Amino acid sequence: MFAAYKQHLITLSALVAIATSAIAKPPTDGLVLNFRNGPDTLKLKDSSSSKNSGRATSVVIPANPSLVSMQNTHQITLALWIKPNSIPVEFPVLISKGAHNSSNTNGGYELTLNWNGDNDILFYSGTFEAHTANANGSLVNHHLGEWIHIAVTIDATAQTAQIYVNGQLYQNVLTSGSYTDINFDTPYNLYVGTEDPGAAPSFSTFDGIIRQVLIYNRALSATEVQSIFSTTTPK
Repeated sequence: MFAAYKQHLITLSALVAIATSAIAKPPTDGLVLNFRNGPDTLKLKDSSSSKNSGRATSVVIPANPSLVSMQNTHQITLALWIKPNSIPVEFPVLISKGAHNSSNTNGGYELTLNWNGDNDILFYSGTFEAHTANANGSLVNHHLGEWIHIAVTIDATAQTAQIYVNGQLYQNVLTSGSYTDINFDTPYNLYVGTEDPGAAPSFSTFDGIIRQVLIYNRALSATEVQSIFSTTTPK
């Protein structure tokens, strides 16, 4: 009887562990934005007799203090799930806040993909850049139609830039420019899935699905990034 009771407890413990994993949430310390769903889930209804329907492809978040709070910490983390349909042009934008504004303001933050080159994923802040050197399509471009988790952590004080794909740290991240050029405090709106209207002409709207957009005003640890990848499921 004791053995049966013990087995019952083990079974209950396993069920509790599974349930806990299913409802796990991303870390909340330093979290300034958490969009579980992407722009494409926003549907527009046509009130005319034609009954047309519309679906958003991007979203704009008005500038506010929380989106520049990383200027105080000198750290940032951008994380999201993407499912790219195609990468038809040079730099499809995932997240953008004034990094390539036409006024040449030296700051902001921006996360893009790369079509024509060996760098699948790029982060910008003014003249500072971090990218996945020699990826050659292995991270994103050769995985069209698949879910991919991307996370970027920047610590300007420690002068570290890390890019994770599907929870794993990419080992060949190269940077250009200076960490001292990073300035997160820009007055522009935040764009998800499309470029800032003042961005360079080579930047474009992302063709695909975006889910679970997370922005932190601190650099998450490798363990935290792995946890987000393991416990968030895009739909």
